[in-house]
Amino acid sequence: MKLITILVALGLLLAAPLGSVNAKDAAPAPEINFITLNNHIVIQDGVIRLGDVFQNAGKYAERVVAYSPRPGTRSVYDARWLKRVAKAFKLDWRPGSAAERIIVERESQIVNKSEVEDLLYERLIAEGADPNARVQLSNRSFRLDLPVGEEYLLGIEQMNYDQSNGRFSAILIWGTGKDERRRVSGRMERMDEVPVLSARLMKGDIIAEHDLDWVHMPQSRLARNAIIDPKRIIGMAAKRAIAPGKPISSNDIRRPLAVAKGDLVTMVLSTPAMRLTVQGKALQAGSKGDTIRITNTQTRTVVEATITGAGEARVDAPLSVAMR
Repeated sequence: MKLITILVALGLLLAAPLGSVNAKDAAPAPEINFITLNNHIVIQDGVIRLGDVFQNAGKYAERVVAYSPRPGTRSVYDARWLKRVAKAFKLDWRPGSAAERIIVERESQIVNKSEVEDLLYERLIAEGADPNARVQLSNRSFRLDLPVGEEYLLGIEQMNYDQSNGRFSAILIWGTGKDERRRVSGRMERMDEVPVLSARLMKGDIIAEHDLDWVHMPQSRLARNAIIDPKRIIGMAAKRAIAPGKPISSNDIRRPLAVAKGDLVTMVLSTPAMRLTVQGKALQAGSKGDTIRITNTQTRTVVEATITGAGEARVDAPLSVAMR
């Protein structure tokens, strides 16, 4: 009986699950750091480090592996380059396919076109340019990408200006490196202050002073018949619909109509001895001062008369012709 009891106890001990072992006595599992690729990298520095390319790069993470692209641009590194870098630093990594790659994008602080034009304007005025002109860069979509993280003072190293045609070229500089410069060119454009409509007017509308705004525009963009003097615009009527914000030309306006076609008009013929009036019907529309054809409503005779006001015209023809 004792032998059987001992054998049963031994069997139970051997059959005990591993989980019943005290956790304090168990050895910790080793931590495994897998090397993985950063597919899209955005950096600010001028260099690319191993830790930028691979996660868990270990003690070599701060090692420089390449120069970064210029600020505001990006570069692509293919599988062959990645494999060489991993092998050089004994990283346990292989590309999954020949198409594997990373994209490295470098941040930038942007200097826009207007900021550069303001800088060039100050220098050009010092060179004798017209203060009433403005700088116009040849590159309409110009922008300058400077490195981030540092204060870069933008300046002009060289300026060439031709006063005869307003054209210029200059070299912009920043930082301390030899490649931190860029050539720009353009011209100084003479500006005019031009009256424009503040809101759309329709055909026949009379232009009042409060209808006008003022804008600065290059002379080169103004049509020959564009009107700059507001006195030639105020009180005139629109020949057609006129859009706001655009220069007004002499083809856009006319004097307001004093007589419309078909209106009844009082014709007046004056002599030193008498003043005669007769009613007529306008065959043409016209403004004050215009000469139009009018039919005498009584005799159907057609005469020419000069419009003197709303519904009135002066006849200079002989009395026998005008009144018969």
